[in-house]
Amino acid sequence: ILSAIGGITGLFGPMITQKALDVAIPQGDKKMLFMLVGLLCGTFILSIIFTTIRSRIMINVSQNIIYDIRKDVFEHLQKLPFQYYDDRPHGKILIRVVNYVNSVSDMLSNGLINVVLEIMNLIFIVIFMFLVDVKLSLVVLAGVPILAIFMFLIKNRQRKAWQQVSNKNSNLNAYLQENIVGARITQMFAREEENAEIFAELSDRCRSVWYKAVSYSNLVWPGIDNISVWVRAAVFIVGLLFMGAGEVSLGVIVAVTSYASRFWQPIMNLGNIFNNFINKIKCRFKSL
Repeated sequence: ILSAIGGITGLFGPMITQKALDVAIPQGDKKMLFMLVGLLCGTFILSIIFTTIRSRIMINVSQNIIYDIRKDVFEHLQKLPFQYYDDRPHGKILIRVVNYVNSVSDMLSNGLINVVLEIMNLIFIVIFMFLVDVKLSLVVLAGVPILAIFMFLIKNRQRKAWQQVSNKNSNLNAYLQENIVGARITQMFAREEENAEIFAELSDRCRSVWYKAVSYSNLVWPGIDNISVWVRAAVFIVGLLFMGAGEVSLGVIVAVTSYASRFWQPIMNLGNIFNNFINKIKCRFKSL
């Protein structure tokens, strides 16, 4: 409820700007203009208040969930048989208990909550945008199929790349932990150079797959941003054509352009959350 109220109050800004450009300024009505400015500031303040309260509530909820997860995992470790610890390197167990739980914590605090919020914002933005002008709103939505094709082409490669990063990183940490614990045995058999070569090879593999995975992840945000720029340029071009025909006003073009910028912002945020989900959750559950 708080997310919905905060999102809706923040979306009245472009409509207020449209009113100022199409009515208050052309008529020279200073009183109306100051009232609109005050109303605009009020919507921003309300949006910040509701969003802050919502964030504090959801952070408390997510941290309580993580507390339960940590406690349950540790209690479960106490009940596992000795064979489980004999069959697996201690480094891999430590990575799963500490790093993977931290990844789940980050997803609950910043991922899943924000997914719901961004989807709600996206729905409200589309509704407000269509209330301003239907034709220009359809121009904005024309970029969605392009985005869908772009994400379809990149998501499978990205998922596989981060799975490889998780596996290589797990092997590297496991080998490091085993060498620290068995340092005396290594020195007894004079295997320092051999172990160093193996560690260097594992490090090189981890670095190579990480570069590959990051290259795919870094394509998401620029790709969405470029599509956003193209769509806004199309809105200006089509809006000027309609403006020449007397079908839209300057205020409508500015309002729809503002909504177009806000429309792509949740999509970019969802793309970043998707990246975070790929490299922190899905690939690690796959490695389990």
